[in-house]
Amino acid sequence: MEKSNLNIQTLVNVMLFRKPFVSDDFQITSTELIVRKDCYSLRKINQIELRQLSLKDNLVNIVTLALVLSAATWAFVPPAGIFVFAASLLLSFVSLRKYELRAEFRATDETGDHWVPIVRCCTEDEYSVLKELQSELQRKL
Repeated sequence: MEKSNLNIQTLVNVMLFRKPFVSDDFQITSTELIVRKDCYSLRKINQIELRQLSLKDNLVNIVTLALVLSAATWAFVPPAGIFVFAASLLLSFVSLRKYELRAEFRATDETGDHWVPIVRCCTEDEYSVLKELQSELQRKL
């Protein structure tokens, strides 16, 4: 039964164009947090937060992504705009996530400090990896 669940999860990941996060995807050095190929300077990070995304958070992301993807069509080909919006709305459901690790970065200009999502994930296994990462990062900061 365990193997069939693993096969189903692998199929879901392929269909949703995602690669699950594992602990090897994260590396913390004395000056940087490295997530796969992205690097974040630890001296610019004020704090780190792991949160569970609500339905509202996901709906805002879906609608925003759909509007951004269809904006050019609305501007240049208005009759096709509603169809592109509907298609991009359906495609944006691929971006649904349950958990998010985000960091508050120090301001480099007058815009102020801002939160940036570093990792978004779906499964409990990924969540446990992110919890370990969060506790390690909080010790470093």
